[in-house]
Amino acid sequence: MTITDKQLAGNQRRSLRTMRAKLLAMAGEWDGRDQFNQGELTRLADETEEVAANMIADDMIADEGASS
Repeated sequence: MTITDKQLAGNQRRSLRTMRAKLLAMAGEWDGRDQFNQGELTRLADETEEVAANMIADDMIADEGASS
């Protein structure tokens, strides 16, 4: 059974948000030790969330187009 694009996007959003949580935990481990590493991991977590959020926006656009 194949999954729809909407289901695939939902699965990947959840995976990306899990990755974001892990990246933020890793960044926290650098607190007080290395600001560069902490900042880079936080930046990567923010970019990961942006990708996940864009998948939501793409889903909404696709849904709106299908209902027209």
